[in-house]
Amino acid sequence: MARVLIVDDSPTDKLAIYSMLKKYGHNFVFAEDGQSAITAAREKQPDIILMDVVMPELNGYQATRKLLNDKETAHIPVIMISSKTQESDRFWGLRQGARAYVCKPAVESELEAIINEFALKH
Repeated sequence: MARVLIVDDSPTDKLAIYSMLKKYGHNFVFAEDGQSAITAAREKQPDIILMDVVMPELNGYQATRKLLNDKETAHIPVIMISSKTQESDRFWGLRQGARAYVCKPAVESELEAIINEFALKH
């Protein structure tokens, strides 16, 4: 069981990810933009962050860089989940330090495998 921070400005997308993963017994924390994700990550210390890319205030790329450059949150794996499906988007997300890049709509088995791989290792 992992503590999962879901970051997405779309309530529908947050609910979809939560609905897919709740049956695995994870605990969830939610944020609606990059800045609130940084605050939640510092306060709640999740095991993994599922981060959207396109958001107001601070986008997912910017938030990922800040999280990974902060000694309080650098150990938390960030997984990008985005509707941006170009290979250049994936490249840029991984370049920011994300451990994986998942295109929306996310597949339940893929997300659960990623959580098991990355959240339980750190």
